[in-house]
Amino acid sequence: MFNKNFKLIYTAIGLVAVLVMGLAMPGVTQQNPLSRASVVGAINNAVAATLTAAEGDIWDTDNARFYSDPRATFVYIPLHPASRSLRFLEENVQLLLTGDDLNVTIAAFHIPEDIPSFILKAGTYSLKLMNRYKAVFVNQEGRAVFVAKVQVDEGGKFNATACPTTLTVINPNGKIVIKIFCVCEIIVEW
Repeated sequence: MFNKNFKLIYTAIGLVAVLVMGLAMPGVTQQNPLSRASVVGAINNAVAATLTAAEGDIWDTDNARFYSDPRATFVYIPLHPASRSLRFLEENVQLLLTGDDLNVTIAAFHIPEDIPSFILKAGTYSLKLMNRYKAVFVNQEGRAVFVAKVQVDEGGKFNATACPTTLTVINPNGKIVIKIFCVCEIIVEW
């Protein structure tokens, strides 16, 4: 009986020691740097340099789309439905259908680390819908660095609230399809 109690006490002490040592290990008690809150905070700070409040655009960080697999990691942040750019797009959707130039910001795209074989390097980009044929990724210096294809749904009805943005990633082909407001798809391939 005496020996059995010692075994129980030693086992309890051993478990407490393992627990204390495990919590003291680096990274166990620290906040994950790729957590949703830290990534969204980093994006808000980076995008604030490219878009000013005077433009009337607000990032909808509550609806950010995070994607990660062994090949690629990125975050897509759409504009809030109350943003000036989305109101402009809704009022001028005919320009999109006829092929006229729009040059309207529709989202932010954050890449925390380089993606193999992808032209966009780690950083934050704004995504602009130029016309019915192309969208461009603009870096923080204001230069267009990547052109994506656009496919317009002729029968689509623009609605920023009823038909939100959807994001589909097709791997291993390396294809991102961003469908915005039932009107068009932006296709990014690498």
